[in-house]
Amino acid sequence: MKKTVGILVLLLFIFACREQKKNSVAEKLNDDIMKIHDEAMSKSAYVLKLKGKVNVLLDSLNIPFDRDTLQQLSSDLYKADRLMLDWMHQYKEPDLKSDTAERYLQKQLDMITEVHEITFKSIQSAERILYEK
Repeated sequence: MKKTVGILVLLLFIFACREQKKNSVAEKLNDDIMKIHDEAMSKSAYVLKLKGKVNVLLDSLNIPFDRDTLQQLSSDLYKADRLMLDWMHQYKEPDLKSDTAERYLQKQLDMITEVHEITFKSIQSAERILYEK
């Protein structure tokens, strides 16, 4: 009887540790997602400001820039803004104890990382074109 109780306690302990590890992976993924989101989101107003400056240049008759370059830049800035809005609209924070949470969060991490990369690349391109000439 003591062996059975001991085995049951050991199994409960192992199961609890595995569950805690599973939750900590999901929690880490969720934390990573929120950090990346917050960093990219903090640049949203700046992206729109840069897009406005690019569009003003596109509307002028005498611009010191290649029009195609400016149109591509405007499109890239719009895409960065749109991707963030689309990602936020579709994101649903999962139950971190769910069996599917880790898979869902990994997919979301990949998506928000792409949004982050596009946001910062478009900002970098806009700053290079607008402020370094």
